[in-house]
Amino acid sequence: MKTFALILMLMLIASGDLQAQADSDARTAQADSRAAQADSRVAQADSRAAPAAAAADAARVEAQRAEMIARSHESGARVAEQQARDAERMARDMARDAQRNARIRQAAPTEQEQLAIAALEGLMAAPPERALPLLKRVLEGQQTELVKMRALFVLSQIDDDEAQKLLLDLARKPDGALRLEAVRMIGIGGNANSLTALSGIYKSGDSEVRQEVLNAYLIAGRKAEVMQLARDATTEEEASAAIHILGAMGALSELRQLGQLGKHSGELVRAYAVAGDLASLRAMANSAKTPELRVEATRNIGIIGSDEAAVALREIYKSSKDAQVRGAALEGLMIHGDEKGLLEIYRASTDPAEKQVVLRQLTIIGGDAAMEAIDAALQGKTP
Repeated sequence: MKTFALILMLMLIASGDLQAQADSDARTAQADSRAAQADSRVAQADSRAAPAAAAADAARVEAQRAEMIARSHESGARVAEQQARDAERMARDMARDAQRNARIRQAAPTEQEQLAIAALEGLMAAPPERALPLLKRVLEGQQTELVKMRALFVLSQIDDDEAQKLLLDLARKPDGALRLEAVRMIGIGGNANSLTALSGIYKSGDSEVRQEVLNAYLIAGRKAEVMQLARDATTEEEASAAIHILGAMGALSELRQLGQLGKHSGELVRAYAVAGDLASLRAMANSAKTPELRVEATRNIGIIGSDEAAVALREIYKSSKDAQVRGAALEGLMIHGDEKGLLEIYRASTDPAEKQVVLRQLTIIGGDAAMEAIDAALQGKTP
């Protein structure tokens, strides 16, 4: 009886274990089923997300292309604006010179003027103590302005304190008709003391006098004085004029010193280009504080006519991640006239938007490379 009870008990326990195992298996199967359903939902979600992601990627690509084209047009407008400013400055200077020349020159010197000019030229070989009284009499007398201008030139060639004092006195006259010419003659004469004295005339003069002082320093090659005027400038217009002259003088050291001051960076970009300072422009293109300066520095590299400048622009275009800088590099290559570099970029590109931009730059340059690219584009080929 005890044995039968023991067997029955074992059978009941085994039955319970089997039921538990069955319950466990059922729960596992349910879990697996839920996991499979979850995987199915994930797969469905991924399936639905894939087209959306692809569409988003395509939209980003199109946006980047549109941005590249827009940046190209925008940068082109800035180039045109800068060229317009340069042309305006040149026109203003030419108009000023034309007005002065029209005021003091006739269609042809009269016989009396020709004789007076010949006499003045003879004074260049005379001792200063003999020449100066005659020159002073001409400048204070009734001679025409044409004759007086020639007298100023002769005066500038006399290395004598009295002669230099007379020139400076004329340069300081507030309303003298020959004031600007006297300033210019000081630059031609190159007397160190007189050139130093021009800084005071610059500070007290109007814009026309200040420009003539800068021109005198340019003629005399006085970089230090122009540098000081740029440092002391109280307006952007004054700084711009002085920096422009430094660029024309090729004053690399002085321009770089101004760059270290962190002021007038926009004008310095142009001056670096005029002076042929590729190293400074390359540094600004890489690390200038503002995107605008990086773009301007890159574009102005194209003004430098060396092969190294063209190589630098190609490298910037290939390495930069900034669409504006890349657009400026293309413009720089166009300004430089590097049709070979642009054609290489055109051939290597697989982006239709990029090819359009590069082709536009090539056609502006013209030449064989442009015609080759145009012909290939019309035939749907790569040149």
